[in-house]
Amino acid sequence: MSGQISDDKIEQVRDRTDIVELVSQYVNLKVSGRNRLGLCPFHAEKTPSFSVNAERQFYHCFGCGAGGDVFSFLMQSEGLSFPDAVRRLADRAGVDLEERLLSVAESAQIERRERLFRINSLAADYFHENLMEHPQGEVARAYMKKRGYGQKAAGEYRIGYALDDWEGLKNHLLRQQVSAEDARSLGLLCAGKLGRGDYDMFRARLMFPIFDLSGRVVAFAGRVLDDSKPKYINSPESPIYHKGEVLFGLYQARQAIRVSGDVLIVEGYFDQMALSRAGFAQAVATCGTALTADHVRQLKRYAQRVVLMFDQDSAGKQATFRAMTTLQQAGAAAAAISLPAGDDPDSFLHRHGADAFRTRLEAARPVMEIYMDEALKQAGSAVEPKVRAVEQVLEKIAFLPSELEQDLYIKELSQRSGIEAALVQKKLAAIRQNQQRSRASSQRQEPPQQAPRPSAGPGEKRAITRPQSSRAAINRTELTLLRLLLQNSQVRKEFVERGGMNLIQHPDAAVLIRLVLERSTASGCEIESLLPELNDVQREILVQARSCDPDEFAENLEQVSADCLRSLEKQALKKRADQLLQEMIPAAETRGDTGEADRFRAELSQLQLQIKMPPGHENHKKKRGNI
Repeated sequence: MSGQISDDKIEQVRDRTDIVELVSQYVNLKVSGRNRLGLCPFHAEKTPSFSVNAERQFYHCFGCGAGGDVFSFLMQSEGLSFPDAVRRLADRAGVDLEERLLSVAESAQIERRERLFRINSLAADYFHENLMEHPQGEVARAYMKKRGYGQKAAGEYRIGYALDDWEGLKNHLLRQQVSAEDARSLGLLCAGKLGRGDYDMFRARLMFPIFDLSGRVVAFAGRVLDDSKPKYINSPESPIYHKGEVLFGLYQARQAIRVSGDVLIVEGYFDQMALSRAGFAQAVATCGTALTADHVRQLKRYAQRVVLMFDQDSAGKQATFRAMTTLQQAGAAAAAISLPAGDDPDSFLHRHGADAFRTRLEAARPVMEIYMDEALKQAGSAVEPKVRAVEQVLEKIAFLPSELEQDLYIKELSQRSGIEAALVQKKLAAIRQNQQRSRASSQRQEPPQQAPRPSAGPGEKRAITRPQSSRAAINRTELTLLRLLLQNSQVRKEFVERGGMNLIQHPDAAVLIRLVLERSTASGCEIESLLPELNDVQREILVQARSCDPDEFAENLEQVSADCLRSLEKQALKKRADQLLQEMIPAAETRGDTGEADRFRAELSQLQLQIKMPPGHENHKKKRGNI
């Protein structure tokens, strides 16, 4: 689309759309007094509680609380954005939207996004045809058959195969007159060095397209067919793909999630497909990242409960508990399924079948219960470890949105720990106050603007200034950067050159990263030498960074680093833009200082252009992979 929709046109579409007629396409409605009644399409129920009021043009579910007008119904039903819902209903109602003309920059941005979607679609078709018809694709077809999948699954998920060829996709895209620069920005091609031309990023891999909620291919995951490493190569972040916002299989699973009321979260693409094949179509998979707040916001449109299924080893349990915190902070109910050690959903279904999995699903426990079990089990009977375990559990309980739920867990924690309920309740109140103060302090604090400190003089011992610890979790981008800084001297060099310290917002992460930069040599960083100077939060962050697979980014480490820095730069730009828009411009207008307001608007306009600037157009030179 090339324009913006006016408020008058939105009202015209609303007036011309009958909500009863619209909802009737999704729900069997029956007359009930002045309303229409039916089974809610947004959660599983047997007794109708979904009411549509024709007079007010409004719907409401007395079971799950969903409600709104024609636009919100279509948004919830189809996973559309508001503008797309307006356009869909405008076409249906025969309303010409007469969208306002966009600026040159806005039009260019939209055109580029559409171009990138087209390129990904061309690539997906190419990979899929290779799998289905190319002679080289026989090895991938045999692999799919061995895993129990045929043409039906390949077609539903649009699975493909990247040939064992350095320039297969490159030549195909050139024939389609695709810009090499656009293909590189999507991670489909890599730029060669020393005069060598572009080459294919994905080679000899089974290809899983990743869809957004509109069914457009935004990225790919490529899996090897043997035991070589890395097992998966994933598309980098791009103007159309942010892995913290996309879930594999959600496009296909939306309706099943609504009907079930649950969404099953798994780690692997084949795990998701195995569950769907076995009749559990309400499953989705994370795309090589932890569960994020953006993921949860999407899932809450469709699900009442999120059921986690991560590996049962120590790392898998920690991932489950981190996801629990994310879900709690978003107000989503969280449960988890326990599988035998060494099993994932795919292998469990293969060995034990769907009925056994259904039994496990029915026995899913709230993650808070599992966390309490684990914390108290590890603490044992000694007093001090038990007290620390109780405090850790209370920190998680404090995030629960329901006071009734908190009260029940407090009573159980008191009973199991032997600590009086009144004391447990008092400690919870103190933890809540600390969390509120930390959040308020974090919101007030500007990103660190400190230059690297000078080296200590002879005989001097440098004092490490520790900002007030924030219990807010470190964001994924900052954690990934820390991992890379611990691994690679070139990443550390580029981080310093681009002023990376000025972009780190988590205070404990800032202290930790500064120490890593100061103590690292060409041969690496002696982690143990840092520990005495770290507080508990900083140690926890360091443990998270060190517990990850060091080979995960082996093939595109420098590209991942550049993407992380660009993401942090955008966060800083957005923060400044929000400050201008919400505080500084209104304040200048209130004072009547039109000159200052105009200067702020000019700065805001420049910031918005920088925020929209696609990767690869920054003033710095990005490193590319080599061949």
